[in-house]
Amino acid sequence: MDRLDLLKELEKLVILRRLDTDEIRLYLLLLANCSGSRDGEIEYMAIKSAFGGVFSRSKLEKACRRLFNCKLITLTSIIPIGKSEVDFTLSYIISPARVNGVSFPPSTELRKQLDLCK
Repeated sequence: MDRLDLLKELEKLVILRRLDTDEIRLYLLLLANCSGSRDGEIEYMAIKSAFGGVFSRSKLEKACRRLFNCKLITLTSIIPIGKSEVDFTLSYIISPARVNGVSFPPSTELRKQLDLCK
């Protein structure tokens, strides 16, 4: 996966105008943190630190739900790493994108779903 190509294709979508700043920032953080196969894991405290320490778990859940509903990410698991509710690792997959001249999203149906995302 070429992250730069994915961002270039994503920029063309109407969906970016419908996401709030925190959702876009979270998506970019997850994209930067994922592997070449589009999957990744990130600790909540790392996310919170990247957001300046003011990103609550409820904001994270809301942003993840929006990104999922817009077909940008899929959450695979939440792995507890401690006894506190803020000690967990988020596992996710960045939604597939086609590059090399083929637009993201890969289908008209998915584009309709993205345009309906609110």
